[in-house]
Amino acid sequence: MGDKWWLRLGDQQISWGKNDLPSRLMTIFQEEDKYMQGDWARSIDELNDVPSGQEIPPHLQPFAEWDDDDDDIDTSERFGYRTTVEVALTRLNLMGFTPETTRQSMAEIHMSGLKEDGHPEEDLLLGDAREVIDAGLADYLKACTRYGFEGSIRLPTALDYYFEYDTEDPRFLLSALLHGQDPQKTLRMDLEELLAAGYCKSTDELTTQALDDLRSTTASTGPIIVITEGKFDARVVPRALRLVRPDIAGYFKFWDLETTRAPGGTDQVVKNLRSFAAAGVMNRVVGILDNDTAGREAAKQLDSSPLPGHYGVCVLPDLDYARSYPTLGPSGAAEDDVTGRACSIEFYFGLECLRGTDGHLIPVRWKSHIEKMSDYQGELANKSYVQARIEEMLAQAEASEQPLGEAWDPMRQLAETLVEVVARPMIA
Repeated sequence: MGDKWWLRLGDQQISWGKNDLPSRLMTIFQEEDKYMQGDWARSIDELNDVPSGQEIPPHLQPFAEWDDDDDDIDTSERFGYRTTVEVALTRLNLMGFTPETTRQSMAEIHMSGLKEDGHPEEDLLLGDAREVIDAGLADYLKACTRYGFEGSIRLPTALDYYFEYDTEDPRFLLSALLHGQDPQKTLRMDLEELLAAGYCKSTDELTTQALDDLRSTTASTGPIIVITEGKFDARVVPRALRLVRPDIAGYFKFWDLETTRAPGGTDQVVKNLRSFAAAGVMNRVVGILDNDTAGREAAKQLDSSPLPGHYGVCVLPDLDYARSYPTLGPSGAAEDDVTGRACSIEFYFGLECLRGTDGHLIPVRWKSHIEKMSDYQGELANKSYVQARIEEMLAQAEASEQPLGEAWDPMRQLAETLVEVVARPMIA
């Protein structure tokens, strides 16, 4: 029989396996997604620690004789991991497993099969093939019940390929199955049999172990390396990301400029991206550039010499309050649009952090003129003061359980920008 795990979409069993932890599927969960019946799980851990041949203590006897086939016993909350469809799809996208990519691949496999069978050219239409695939996926889900498959279904050959667990990463298929589902529906990995059989302990960080197991061989499961312009950026952005998007923050690893003593700056982001690519770094890598003149120039440089497909670049998003902002220049003080000209990371923690002790916004000071962009580069006149305000804002938010206000909207925008940059097909 074997000791099984089940992946359930709501009450439907959509995948299963036995005698091993499903490492690839576990990467879509994080430790905060773990659920368990505490007393049961602790007793199982204690039972599994009893040496072979030693008498089982009386208080553990009921757990040694448990019957998982008893329909009167609800085992659904014993041990496993769960999240929503929305969060699962976001995480799959971050790892490069998008519904669009999978369905496209399935359709191409289907057309290839038709061609090999001698079908005429007019039958080899991608749109028709995708309809066949979508219908097959829908039929598969309809046949899924709480206990497995009900009745028989005939799947297109292209789907058979993806349902072979050992021939393709199951995350590709999962992304296609979750496409179009209720975003708030629960996706649950039921691991109670594996826990009971001693494959793991309830205290094990199984999602972390899964990532560690796969990182050495699969780029898509490794952390997404983020390269920023400066030490301050690398210090505060990950903290902010954990606050505004805790569901995805663990997938990003910010390059620590402070510890490594690596130089910062716009030019260094460009150099580091190219160096990583030349060295064959297989992780997904993203460079974040300031939304200023130098940042736009750097983005233009990178466009002229494309990076590998699993590398990406983003400029900090535009801000409404940067459209008319106090500036200082040779001609004096003026309100000006500093979007794409002076917006460093300090602009992305709300207007209050940009106010000086007198309550007025700290102005941007126009500095050098960048010939290639025919525009001036600006910088906050008192950047260190703003940085101190940001550190205070982060510390208060981390210590509080209150919901984050609209001051955090710019960081929410940045989080979405990061998701968009990395949510694309992995190119091997």
